[in-house]
Amino acid sequence: MTSPLALDPRSLVVLHLVVRHGSLSGAARALGWTHPAVSQHVRRLERAAGCALVERHGRGVRPTEAGAVLARHAADVAAALRGAGDCLAGLASDRPARLRVAAFPTACATIVLDAVRALAISAPGVAVDVLQAEPPEAFRALREGAADVAVVFDDVAPGVGPGGAGAAGLHARPAGRDPLLVVLPGTHPLAGRARVPLAALEDATVLAGCPTCRARWERHCARAGVRTRLHHQVTDDHVLMQAMVAAGQGAAVLPGLALSAHRRPDVVALPLDPPLGRDLTVLVRGDTPAAGPAAAFADRLAASVPAPGGTGG
Repeated sequence: MTSPLALDPRSLVVLHLVVRHGSLSGAARALGWTHPAVSQHVRRLERAAGCALVERHGRGVRPTEAGAVLARHAADVAAALRGAGDCLAGLASDRPARLRVAAFPTACATIVLDAVRALAISAPGVAVDVLQAEPPEAFRALREGAADVAVVFDDVAPGVGPGGAGAAGLHARPAGRDPLLVVLPGTHPLAGRARVPLAALEDATVLAGCPTCRARWERHCARAGVRTRLHHQVTDDHVLMQAMVAAGQGAAVLPGLALSAHRRPDVVALPLDPPLGRDLTVLVRGDTPAAGPAAAFADRLAASVPAPGGTGG
């Protein structure tokens, strides 16, 4: 068994950067070090671990199986050291506390801004930076210490999401379900329904959103045995998609949060039957103080997802 005292934290940070950049030279540039200095730290870790941690791959390197395992822990070490440095710097200066939140776009425009507004009242000395990032990038930012809170949906990593307690070193708070609603012109024959049966969209033209959203829709239809015609004009612009619906280009399936941020008056947004949605999770690092602003912000986010429902015309 490798003694934890044999693993030099600085060398672990170096390994984290080598794996992140895919090369020793990339890590050297990030650190402002020489290539031999980075190589020396990797060799030191390999001696302590008793096995190779990286191997040549193309023009760079990639982690071995052992290296990949150690690199995940190294990312936590790097984040902890960065957090400790930030705390010390904050204590040594008069600058306000800073909270960094990474979230996907529709969350940024709705529940994150609501939580920022609430925090400004309860903790006016805390400055909040909002980073717009899709779930995998938000998760990575949290793991690497570039964010203090991450808002994600569905499962972005093994054990992370509504069904898991969070990855090693992270705490997960389930934040409810963001329903996906079918958006139709206000004059559509189905516009007066309380819900739209999925079978009623058989052979209808459905505007395709981003690849992730399109794949979710296709899986949902396949489970129900329903075929729709996908309009393969991929866009993440929910305002544009509503305009296309209003212009008679087809139906759209959009997240409830997106429609909370903006909805045209000439379209309706109705729940599907069977329902479709995405499960939201708020993540913080395991060392987050229970009484600190990050934990309070995460609690506020976890309680702020609106109840599912449609919006009429």
